[in-house]
Amino acid sequence: MKKIKNISLAIFALLMVTSCVKDDDENMATGARVVGFSRSFNSFIFTGADTDPYLINEKINFIGGNDGTPSNEDIVITFSIDPSSTAIQGTDYTISGNTTTLAAGANFTQIPITINPSVLPGNTPKTIVINLDGTDSEKSVVANNKKQITITIAKCESNLAGIYDLEVTRTDNNTTYYFPNEVITQIGIGQYVTSSTGPYGNGDLTGSGAPRDGFVFNDVCQSIQIEEQYLGDYYSNLVEGDSDSGSVTLDPITGEVVSITMYYSIRGFSSGTYQRTFTAVYTKI
Repeated sequence: MKKIKNISLAIFALLMVTSCVKDDDENMATGARVVGFSRSFNSFIFTGADTDPYLINEKINFIGGNDGTPSNEDIVITFSIDPSSTAIQGTDYTISGNTTTLAAGANFTQIPITINPSVLPGNTPKTIVINLDGTDSEKSVVANNKKQITITIAKCESNLAGIYDLEVTRTDNNTTYYFPNEVITQIGIGQYVTSSTGPYGNGDLTGSGAPRDGFVFNDVCQSIQIEEQYLGDYYSNLVEGDSDSGSVTLDPITGEVVSITMYYSIRGFSSGTYQRTFTAVYTKI
C-alpha cells in the first residue's frame, strides 16, 4: 500500500498542489459504512513459460462512514461476474462462491481468483469484470464509483525498457515539454516506471522528497494501462490514464519497439485548474 507523506505548504505552493484526494467529494463522517474495490482495474501478464495456476487477491476496502472507524460487526459483500467479461470462468480462471466477508474491525477483505495461464491464447488479452452487488446490512453500502473492477489477464511478451526521446504535450493549454534520454525501467512482468510525469522530471519531484519523478504503467499486449496513483508516489495530486491510455508501436519486421504513446491526466492544482491532460510520445533511441 502506498504511503502518503505530509509535506509543507511551501512545497505544495511550489508545485501548485492542493489537498485533493480521491474521496474529497464524499462526506464519510456520517451515514452508512462504505466499502468498495481499492482500484478500478488491474492486469496480470504471463509469458509462455508460465503454466502453473496463479493466485491473485483483489482487495475490497472499508472506505469510511459513521465516525470513520471499522465496523463492529461482520459485513458480508455479494459480488458477481459481469456479462461483459471475456475470460471464461472455470477455464481461464476460477472464483469460489459469490460472497466475501469484511470481518468486524478489519480494514479490508479480498476476493481470491486463481488464473490458469496455461490456456491463455498468445497476445490476446481477456478480461474478468467483477461487480459488487451489495451487502447484508442496512448499515453498510457499496460506493458507486468503486463497485466494479476490470482485471485483464494475458499471455504476451513485453520489452519496453530502454531510452527514449520524449515529447509531452499538455493538451488543455497546448504547452509542450521535451525530455531527451527519458528512461523507462521494467519493475515487473509487463510493468514499468517512467522518468517523468507531465512537466515534472530531472529531480523536480524527487528533489522535494518524492520517491520518483515518473509514474507506473502496464503494457498489456501493446495496450497501455495507467492505474490511478499519487504524483511521484508522494503528493496528493492523482495521475490516471484515460479510458484509452495509449499503445505501443512495433516494427512489423523485427518486432522491436518503435514508439509508445500515452494519454493521462494529473488532477488537483491550487491554480484553479482541477485537471491537466497530457499526451506523451516516447520514441525509442
